Amino acid sequence: MHRLTLFLLLVIALPAALRAQTATEGPPANPAQLVQQWTATDATCRNASAPAIEAVGACEQRDTVSKLLALAGYCHDSRWAPCGKARPSHTAVAPFQRVGGVFVLSALLNGGTHLYFIADSGAATVQIPEETAEALRRAGTLTDADFAGQHRFVLADGRTMQQKVFRLRSLQIGERTMENVLATVGAPKSRALLGQSFLRRLSWWKVDNVNNRLEFEFTGAF
Repeated sequence: MHRLTLFLLLVIALPAALRAQTATEGPPANPAQLVQQWTATDATCRNASAPAIEAVGACEQRDTVSKLLALAGYCHDSRWAPCGKARPSHTAVAPFQRVGGVFVLSALLNGGTHLYFIADSGAATVQIPEETAEALRRAGTLTDADFAGQHRFVLADGRTMQQKVFRLRSLQIGERTMENVLATVGAPKSRALLGQSFLRRLSWWKVDNVNNRLEFEFTGAF
């Protein structure tokens, strides 16, 4: 099996594996092992010299382990430890605008390129239009080393579409920054989509329709 295809299957399967464990086994029995796993994957996730696919995979695993630690009653406040009465908060908010019935949020890509995203929980990955990818290349924040080939996606209507897959080194929404986000390059002038490769790594997220903002918690952004 092609390495990229295998990697995509693995990272897409992570949330399902988490749901299966919580439904059948309850909280993990050995938090100490989970802390060790979190520490190892966090180091790879934050290693600027790690290959793109390896870094994305490590970040995905780290953020899944964070959820398991939370289920075990552990919190992170400079280090992982059993939660006390006053739990540290890693909650953030990001204002959005309603445009044509969808939620549009401002984001910062790779530390310097602004882009407006549509929040789309039905999209498998984050997607940016081709011209934005070219702008990132011109800025020097996206290189050949960030690309991981092409992958064929199946759309909701059964049609297939082949897109370039790459690693966004950082994606900032509100005050939180997520490193090494799996993304795809869309057609020129296509919509930028904030899909599951970002959303599934959050501890939780919800839409505040009263104050027009997205609320979320991301324990990876300490």
